[in-house]
Amino acid sequence: MKRIVFLLLGMMVVFPAFSQPNKDRWAFKPKDSWPFLYDDFTPGIVCSDTGDDILMGDVNISVLNQKLYYVKGETIMEADMLKVFSVRVGAEVFVNVAGKLYKVLSESKGGAAILARYLDTEEMNKTNIGYGVSSSVATTQRVAGLAMDSNAGININQAIASKESGKEIPVAEKYYILFCRNRIVPALKREVMDIPGLDKNKAKAFFKEHKIKWSRPESLTEVADFLTENLL
Repeated sequence: MKRIVFLLLGMMVVFPAFSQPNKDRWAFKPKDSWPFLYDDFTPGIVCSDTGDDILMGDVNISVLNQKLYYVKGETIMEADMLKVFSVRVGAEVFVNVAGKLYKVLSESKGGAAILARYLDTEEMNKTNIGYGVSSSVATTQRVAGLAMDSNAGININQAIASKESGKEIPVAEKYYILFCRNRIVPALKREVMDIPGLDKNKAKAFFKEHKIKWSRPESLTEVADFLTENLL
């Protein structure tokens, strides 16, 4: 399995400034008027599966669909995810799995521990203002409208102008294990044990021997190695 780091080495050579990002930039809270991970479109590098740079410019990642967006001229465009293998923004690296971008937390020869960040629709629907009307309805409509506009291409200056007027939207985080090149499973013991074809007794012995901690990325990469070795 080609390790993600092989591509990243080339990225750092081409764009060394990425090694020292502004940490405050990554603390941005997405809004219904700006449903992106970052507070602005930021210089990034996109690599194909062959390791070739296919896009270098200002990019951002949507929490609506976990897809990559970039600026072409003054227009926000959705990237062709079929051509994207990985993305580097600042010190953060994302890998494309089934058309969605996941942040890489730790990697090994057989896979990686990855993180999904996406719009928490369940949290949005919890608040009710009475008469059976959810307070998230208007927010959801604004978010959906921006998603449609983004797909068609919207003006970056118009989007920036409306950013501050939006309301903060809830973002969920979920950890996964990437194994066998392009398969993922939630980073939970019960989910891993339910993988078809897995020798459960062998898996239990491995987890015990290696003292797997399901909340630690380094442990999750050990699980990724085990799964790849036994299921690939």
